[in-house]
Amino acid sequence: MTELIIKPNNKMKASDFNLLSEKMVRKLKPDQRVTYRVLNVRPDPDNYGRFLMPAALQIPSTDIVFDKGTGEFVPIAAIERTDLDGNPIFINIVFTASNAGYLFLNGNNAVHQKIYQYIEICNYNESNPDRNPEFEAFFSCIDAQKEAKSERNIRKLIVKAVNMALDMDDMKAKEVALALGIDGETTEEIRNALEDYAGDNPEEFMQVAERASLEFESLIKEAIKRGIINNNLNSQTFEWAETKKEILKYKKGPGKNYIKELADYLQENNPDELNAIKTRLG
Repeated sequence: MTELIIKPNNKMKASDFNLLSEKMVRKLKPDQRVTYRVLNVRPDPDNYGRFLMPAALQIPSTDIVFDKGTGEFVPIAAIERTDLDGNPIFINIVFTASNAGYLFLNGNNAVHQKIYQYIEICNYNESNPDRNPEFEAFFSCIDAQKEAKSERNIRKLIVKAVNMALDMDDMKAKEVALALGIDGETTEEIRNALEDYAGDNPEEFMQVAERASLEFESLIKEAIKRGIINNNLNSQTFEWAETKKEILKYKKGPGKNYIKELADYLQENNPDELNAIKTRLG
């Protein structure tokens, strides 16, 4: 497998590259557009609308690939032109943060055709099914329309979640914050943290904020905090602290929300107990 990872050397002439069989030729149709993007691009949580990625990522302009038509390994390159001695002048293939990590190619552009032929079959392209996994992939071909739609949907969800957090009254905001484990010394601190949470985790925020049992969960948490109700972990039971009377027996499980389980149970099966909790909390 050593020959798979040998790189073309600097002494090679332009004519030594891209001696490919017809089976390996890739060409864009006129007016056809294709989009690539750097891998692992993430939204910047501290700068809305920006992304975390290198300022510029240059893809190597040479590679060696297996030609399925001839069964041979062939050096390939993205060559723009040659000098007077027949040496290759390589194309700089660069993904930039200023372009959000995208590279757009158009079939009407001659240089784009050369880039397309190269990056479609090189080993740095994660979407190339024939790439050698010994190489690190740097980018992938994407469905720009589908990704744009997905990003817009996420952006809309973020806006909706943040607006919901902004429009909540203080009581509701505290209930949601408590359910999400957010705390603060003042209402303003709680609201600020909650709004940040809504922007960073809009789906989870919306699920919690729209939960019908949320008000009752807050009551139960406050009752536990004030020693009115005990969560007996040994017996897996919620019970009245004073009388040790069982309210609900639950089963432990990964990711389970026992407070929500109790709130749902009381709301549906024993509203008198809920009223008793409210009364004791004053």
